[in-house]
Order: sequence, then C-alpha cells, then structure tokens
Amino acid sequence: METTVNDGGSVTVRKDNELIFVSSAELIKKTVNRLSGGRRLFFVTDENVARLYPELTTENDGCIIPAGEDGKTLLTVEKICRAMLDAGLTRSAITVAVGGGVVGDVAGFAASVYMRGIDLISVPTTLLSQVDSSIGGKTGVNLDGYKNMIGAFKMPLFIVICPELLKTLPLREWRCGMGELVKTAVLDEELYAYVSENIDALASRDPFVTEKAVAMAAKFKKRVTDRDPCEKGSRAVLNLGHTVGHALEKCDGHRLSHGEYVMLGMKIEFAMLSDHVPAKEFLREADALLRKVGLPKLPGVPPVEVTEAAKADKKNGDGKITLIGIIDAGKPYVSEITAARFCELYASATEQAIKKGELARE
Repeated sequence: METTVNDGGSVTVRKDNELIFVSSAELIKKTVNRLSGGRRLFFVTDENVARLYPELTTENDGCIIPAGEDGKTLLTVEKICRAMLDAGLTRSAITVAVGGGVVGDVAGFAASVYMRGIDLISVPTTLLSQVDSSIGGKTGVNLDGYKNMIGAFKMPLFIVICPELLKTLPLREWRCGMGELVKTAVLDEELYAYVSENIDALASRDPFVTEKAVAMAAKFKKRVTDRDPCEKGSRAVLNLGHTVGHALEKCDGHRLSHGEYVMLGMKIEFAMLSDHVPAKEFLREADALLRKVGLPKLPGVPPVEVTEAAKADKKNGDGKITLIGIIDAGKPYVSEITAARFCELYASATEQAIKKGELARE
C-alpha cells in the first residue's frame, strides 16, 4: 500500500503495511532501529511480553499495559498517551507495538490519536497477530463488551514478523492463532491446500511448517487489505466467522480466547449457510480442520441473546445481519439476513451440531 505524505510542502510517496520477516528474536531490535531511520521510538507492550523479552521493550522509552482482553479500554489508551506526553514525544516519533492482538489494537489506536497521529511499527508476538491482527491497520478498544466499537484505521509502516517468538506461546494462545489461520486458509486456495496437508504438524507446532504458513497467511492478508484499506468492499470477507464469534464473545464475557470464538463462529456459520454450498465435501473438510485444532465447548447462550449481540455489531445495519459464506476454498461471498432469520438459523445449526456430536455445549 502506498501513502502520499506532505511534509512541509515536500510531497513523497511511501509504502505502508510492509511485511519484514526476521529469522531470530535477537534481530528484531536491530531491524526496528534500522527501519526507524533514527527517529525516536516509543515501545508499547504488555506484562507478559515485557517479562519474556525485556531486551525488546524495557530498555527503551515505553509503556507496559496489563495483559488480556480486559485491557482493551479507553483508559488504557489514555495511559499510553499520557506516557507519550510525559516522555516528551513529538509527532516525529514512532510507536512500536510489541505483543499480540490486544497490544496491537490498543497501541495502534493510541498512535492514531496522539497529536492527531504518529507513525506505527508492529512487532506481533503471537500466532494470531502474525497471521492476522497486526496486518491491515485495524485498531480499537471494546465498549460495553462489544469488540472494537471505538477505533480507527491506522496502517503500520512495517510489520516485523519473527516466528521464533511463537515458541513461548501457551497452548491456548496457539489454538487461538490456529483458529485465525484456518479462517484465513479457507479464503485462499493455495494456503488452504498447505494448511490441510500440514494440519497435524501445525497443531503440534512444527517450526518449519509454521514459519511457511505464517508467511503465506500474512502475505494473503496484506494483499486483501492493500486493495481495501478501510473495509469498504472486498476486505469484508476477512470477517468470516466473526459475526457469530464476536456475538458469542460479548455474551460470554470474553472467557475464551478470540480465536476460539472465531472457530465456533466458523463452525456455526458454515452450518447456517450450508444450503448455499453445492460442494458439501468442502464444509466437511473445513469442519475436520477445526476439530483438529480443537473446537471449544459452545457457551450456553440462548439464540436470542446471540442475535441481539450480532445486531449491535459494527458490521451490521439497516435491520440486517451480515454473514460471510464460503462456497469452496478461496470462494467467499457476503450474505445479509434479517435478525429473525439469523436467530432461526443459529438455533437450528447449533442444535444439529450438538445432536451429531460435532459440538459440545457447556
């Protein structure tokens, strides 16, 4: 993606959203310093990353935020902005977000509003953030349990991806990232073939296979988001599984990881829209991938509550709820249905999946 920059009358064109792959953690800091061109850096990370990789964060100007979804609030953004102000940051500084999806969302949003916007470099440290959330400029915080209701599009200058960082991930965080990886895979025929062939190696965290899958997924998302940086059209397909997933996440109080809710969302949305899919074998294959990753139990939330949460999602409006359907690998489509129809389909899909033993209810 290219951005036109007017700096004191000097107009230049620069590339944003650029992927930079590094082979080891010790190269990250050198790479970020090189990419900054000597500009001042301000690092934002969470308590977990600061403990595991202090050399990336605590030796620099920065701010450490609490780990987890509870930190995705305007209060956290205010904390970061105050720390920037106290450090004397000017508009020439660069925010460096080092962490998973929450850190990227919150630090990116702070960068988008501090002094009306300073530049951003992302260093994703989780599987989910390396294949998905760090790429494409979506930032934001939650409001009353609803995901990312307050936010902005803030395209990072660079995304520095180091798969070696993934070796410290807890199993649950790995499964969370695998949920987003499977979602991305069904949207791209080449990645789907690779993930399908190597799902056992990915589930067991094989480093070579993981590195290739991460690179393929990141490059796919970059292509999609470069074509539609502000989600006005084709980028919407990346929300596969997120309508039901976000609704469950809100109703369930974020007890599971985001990727686990996305997996449930995919499973249920596949079934809700199965009448539109002539190749049922594809849905069975995609279901099998989700089971290999490890589908969590379905939260015991009544369909009407899930529907109400889905209606309030920022992707929906005009009395309709938007779902992303998938006909075959790399062939998504957008479907808009009424809330009443959504509730009916959700109830039927979950009931049938539980009867067949494909989902377990809490």
